[in-house]
Amino acid sequence: MTEQFIEAIKQRATYIRKEGTATSYYWQSGAKILPDRMSISREEMRETSHTGRNPLHKIIGQIMGTFKKNEFSPMKQNFPFQLRTNIWTIPSFPTFIGYGTLGISNNIGKIDRNSDVGDLVVLYSKTSDWKEIEIFYFAGCVMNLELIMEYLYKNQKQ
Repeated sequence: MTEQFIEAIKQRATYIRKEGTATSYYWQSGAKILPDRMSISREEMRETSHTGRNPLHKIIGQIMGTFKKNEFSPMKQNFPFQLRTNIWTIPSFPTFIGYGTLGISNNIGKIDRNSDVGDLVVLYSKTSDWKEIEIFYFAGCVMNLELIMEYLYKNQKQ
């Protein structure tokens, strides 16, 4: 995977935390792959099974979102049109919040271990309060985490 390829598939969106809330974020700019409104927390909001998913890194948060009726996205496939991921730390890249691998509602409306679509999201915030979060989205690239992180770190705007 070359840097040119990573740059070509990278999609970026900026989310801003709603004033007066701890976890409610709204799309501000960039790619429209994820829901316009999402909950991004610093802990698990919904208990998840931790068996086999990612024993290497510590969970530091969770993303949950539901697409509205008028939203369009390749991630919006099955009712109730939800997506979720844990956020794991990346010890070798501490300037980033963490990363996740998206799970979406399956054909019976549940998100389980088989709902993971292999899409990678990497979260970054310039400030420790996470008021504004940049989410980098890479379709089908979870297996290339280290290469993508090296690229993002090398090319991050300070």
